Amino acid sequence: MVEWHMKSRRKTSGGIKRTDRRSTKKLAWKGGTFSETRLAEKEHRVVSNGRGNSAKTQLRYAVNANVTDSLNKTHKIKILNIVQNDANRQYARRNIITKGAVIEVELNGKKHAKVTSRPGQQGIINAVIIKTIELIPKKKKFLKKAVSKTKPKKDSQKTEEKKTETKSNEKPKEEPKKEVIKVEQKKEIKPEAKPVEQKTEPKLIS
Repeated sequence: MVEWHMKSRRKTSGGIKRTDRRSTKKLAWKGGTFSETRLAEKEHRVVSNGRGNSAKTQLRYAVNANVTDSLNKTHKIKILNIVQNDANRQYARRNIITKGAVIEVELNGKKHAKVTSRPGQQGIINAVIIKTIELIPKKKKFLKKAVSKTKPKKDSQKTEEKKTETKSNEKPKEEPKKEVIKVEQKKEIKPEAKPVEQKTEPKLIS
């Protein structure tokens, strides 16, 4: 399948880039087909024409690798297995070799070597012996989380002891006193009865 060498349509902020170009794809941005170099019993190479009367040899099926040891001596050794490939996690399962892949070879015992050449462009596999394998960054994060979860229980016991000591030193809280509010009943004041004035009739003088 052809791969297009294009920039991402997303900005660093996550938005979509809007271009004023007439087309979204051009032949200048078109790449070649991905040569999936795999392990096999026989080696197979394909020669393809490049630009400027140049030719590229694609290694489709690989058997051996040119491995250099710690003494800077190269040995042609058979590839046993593919351990890891940072380009894609599925490549290790599918036995696809690219630049940067970690392969297993037999050189005074089973050892790991890292591929330094481009099998799809140069038609050969060159590798260097490595002592340790660098894990993929995502796996490192997973391992850190797993280690943090499996901590010894001593720290948890100390924290529980500190909590119990603080509880024992604390004074018991006094309950607030409830204020009793007395409501005085208002006495009804009855109006006083006014004295009745006696009317005196005038006497007639005869």
